[in-house]
Amino acid sequence: MKKTSLNNSDFTNPLDRAIGRGMSAFAGLLLAFAFPTEPDHPLAWMHNSMWGFVSLLPLFRCLPLPKWKDGFQIGWIMGSVFSLYSLYWVAYTQGGGLAVVGGTLLMAAYIGLFYGIAIGFLNIVVNRFASAGWFSAPFFWTGIEYLLSLGELGFPWLLLGITQAETIELIQYAEITGVYGVSFWVVLVNAVLWLSFTSVNLVKLSVGAFVLALLFALPWYYSFRVMDKTDPSETIRVGLVQNNIGLEKWQYGGLEQSFSSAESLSRKAAKQAPEIIVWPETAIPCRLRTQRDCRNRVENLARELGVTVLTGATDRDPQSREPYNTAFYIDPDRPLQSYAKMHLVPFGERTPFKDYISLFDNIDWTTLTGDLGPAEFARGDDITLFANPKGAFTVLICFESVFPDFVRRSVDRGASFLIIITNDSWFGHTAGPFQHAQHSILRAVENRMAIARCATSGVSLFIDPYGRTSQATDIYTQAFVVGDIPTKNNGKTFYTRHGDLFAQLITGISFLLGLIAIRAQRVT
Repeated sequence: MKKTSLNNSDFTNPLDRAIGRGMSAFAGLLLAFAFPTEPDHPLAWMHNSMWGFVSLLPLFRCLPLPKWKDGFQIGWIMGSVFSLYSLYWVAYTQGGGLAVVGGTLLMAAYIGLFYGIAIGFLNIVVNRFASAGWFSAPFFWTGIEYLLSLGELGFPWLLLGITQAETIELIQYAEITGVYGVSFWVVLVNAVLWLSFTSVNLVKLSVGAFVLALLFALPWYYSFRVMDKTDPSETIRVGLVQNNIGLEKWQYGGLEQSFSSAESLSRKAAKQAPEIIVWPETAIPCRLRTQRDCRNRVENLARELGVTVLTGATDRDPQSREPYNTAFYIDPDRPLQSYAKMHLVPFGERTPFKDYISLFDNIDWTTLTGDLGPAEFARGDDITLFANPKGAFTVLICFESVFPDFVRRSVDRGASFLIIITNDSWFGHTAGPFQHAQHSILRAVENRMAIARCATSGVSLFIDPYGRTSQATDIYTQAFVVGDIPTKNNGKTFYTRHGDLFAQLITGISFLLGLIAIRAQRVT
């Protein structure tokens, strides 16, 4: 019987199992180190996007193993460690109870299942097809990432392509493939590196080195050609107000505190002549549409400053009485425009499947999750295209910005630029706000669309259609920034028009590869 990489054909030796689990956990840590973290984190010096290109090598060292379940086990360990280290900040959520800490552990274990499935099938393919089987790795990985983004429990926060958000000179092809193409590329580099390192044949080693060079040269050349184009001359001047009012806005006196800080910063920003002033998600803790005093106060400020104001606030469904997490666009000379958030945070903003499973609707979430329980928002019905003389725009609220297909559908409505409003103050001085901001860079590249991102406590920033960032704020400071962003592009990208076609194709191929491997295993 053929020996495995751990030199034990049945993977029953305790030492071999310990080595395999340790290597897979190490791979999970390397994956996590490829994502950004807060500057004050004790291991901040370890975090670098380049880890993405070698992070899977310790895991590959464990393969092939005799059985699918063996591959699944080490894949699940890797995915769970990766998720837990990367998403520790979820447990920090302000206002949450002990259940939020437990939920963070369950979430890491749940996400780990997806990676376990991917590595389980990779294990079978490598077992059956030897060296050629390693080229299935990017297919299984990308397919699992795509599946992880779907449904009410979809959570594409840790897509491997996001690690390369700041290497914009290499990722411009995301306008065709979306972020999933970047994930595919990163895993393919890992696979070619592994084949090169394990080769004792000089010719194969030379071929591997040549392929690796191509894997970096081709994305660079494509990006160089694309980014060499002249930026559009039509722009709109936007002011972003980061008032740094978090959970306290919902407490006694919070409404006045929120208004005072937002108004003060807006008056300062107005001196730089913005055409739109943006306040963050739920910047005003009132029902802006129906509470006339709140609405009048924003309208009066807009008249005083001679600008339009986009702000987050709440709204209410007149029938169900459920609240909406809403963006309101206030132009004193036009009817009120609004957009209600459609993609709500599972458990944080809405209980998943509560519309289909009545039992979930009867659970006292306040007891389980502390102050987070009452945030049962209704889901918005449709994307809003906001009218503006300089160009129509769409608004993404917080969590929505991590879903590539949702964002591209917003752009496809005819937007000339995007505005993201978010409240990341829930997560404190952690990696969460920095990871969240990095997603916006990919959204800009995928759709070749400028973005103005306004966060309650940071990171607020501007992103051009090529992913270049400017005027990024520090977190947990009161700040305002004013900048010009382009309002026109050179037409819709392939990704904007066709969505996740690449990811769907790769997922389909990964299913076929899995079936072929299973059939081959049964035959033998």
